[in-house]
Amino acid sequence: MKNLFFTLMLFLFAACSQNSSNTVSSFGDFIKPNYLNLVSTMHCRLKPLNSLNSLEKFIPIFVKNFAASNIDDSEVYFYFPLSIDEKTNTSEFKLVLQHSTEASLDNMTQRLDGLEFSQIADCTQDQPSQNLARLKKDNFPQTETLLETMTCEYHENYNFATLNLVFEQLIDALSDVAMALEFQYLGAEFSDRTFQWITIFSSAEDRKSFLNHWRSLQVSNEMQALLTEQASCSASEVFRAYKVI
Repeated sequence: MKNLFFTLMLFLFAACSQNSSNTVSSFGDFIKPNYLNLVSTMHCRLKPLNSLNSLEKFIPIFVKNFAASNIDDSEVYFYFPLSIDEKTNTSEFKLVLQHSTEASLDNMTQRLDGLEFSQIADCTQDQPSQNLARLKKDNFPQTETLLETMTCEYHENYNFATLNLVFEQLIDALSDVAMALEFQYLGAEFSDRTFQWITIFSSAEDRKSFLNHWRSLQVSNEMQALLTEQASCSASEVFRAYKVI
């Protein structure tokens, strides 16, 4: 369990939890995530007669087609799930659009339809789009990264403000981590109780290094206990992500 929650436990320990529940609720009314973009996700599976080679041939055509009409500097990613032994599942993937307007999502959908992507993969789209906040941003020069994600729900009297109050302390705690690392917070308009946490690494090797570093910290067990006090999370999922636009 410790391995599954290592990223989020860094951010939900809330020394501020000693305050009264009324104080936490009050903070939650005023302190909200600084959402910068929308994230729209399509869950896809290759059709039985297609393979990764079919997708690889399609992507350059799609990139050229979409880029010519990219109205808000949107970014497009393909996420492929990794198994426990770090093998990539290429039959299933997520097609992810980071954008600022709904028109961009409509544009991508039209481009996929026009290029008959449905002949390559069956896809379903999450509704509605999520809001994206970058709590720690880093630069990744390469187009391939590793993502670890968790879907969580706050317990009563806890919310985003709990995390925000201790964020500067957590950045200080990570100051000796010499690797590119980004933390993303995804929330939905219809609920401030549920959220998705994403940690981005440069590689699987960096993730392993970070895990080893985290396990060596004396405070890790304490943070694990405080995480379970504040939120319930699903098991983490790991993806190999490719940025194509």
